[in-house]
Amino acid sequence: MSLLHKLCSNLTDAIKTKVKSVDEGKAEIIHYGLYLWITDTIKLAMILITAYFLNILTETVIFLISFGLLRTFAGGAHAKTFMSCLILNSLITFGTVYLSIWLSFINPIIICMAIMPFCTLAVYFYAPSDHENKPVTSKKQRKRLKTIAYIILFSELSLSILFNQSLIAFSIFAVCLGILPITYKIMGNRYGTGQQDNSKRIKQARKEGSL
Repeated sequence: MSLLHKLCSNLTDAIKTKVKSVDEGKAEIIHYGLYLWITDTIKLAMILITAYFLNILTETVIFLISFGLLRTFAGGAHAKTFMSCLILNSLITFGTVYLSIWLSFINPIIICMAIMPFCTLAVYFYAPSDHENKPVTSKKQRKRLKTIAYIILFSELSLSILFNQSLIAFSIFAVCLGILPITYKIMGNRYGTGQQDNSKRIKQARKEGSL
């Protein structure tokens, strides 16, 4: 058991001792929530501290907000361990920030127009891109998440153009790459039941020639 899991187990046991209504099922949820909260806090702190010393703190904050907001509703693949997640998040964050700096000579309007067709189709076919450990099976919920993802997608594209900030556009592109089936395959992830059903419909439509 890793140090983080042991810490979460101890905290969960302490909560179970004080709150008698917490059964094993609720304890597992509490343990999982604590683990996510602690690991996300550590990852965020390490990325922001690194960004500060690299003198790209403002750009990193812009990326994290833009990326995180869309990913919350569009979903995406996940790394399987804390360390791999930290490394992957760091590569995506700093890679995207520096890419936007290196390509700052390109007008954000051109970048937005270039990525818009791909991102629009990716959200249409694959958002919300769920996970087998947290499937989104309700059609009503899937429709709501997809609608919000579209609103955020086009709002962020508009902000990218309005504020002449290509970093926002690149963050959108990064999220859309993360919801593709090929990304799930590379990461060793599997979609939840809801997205699996959607993928089957896409394949069937392709066979029938409607896509």
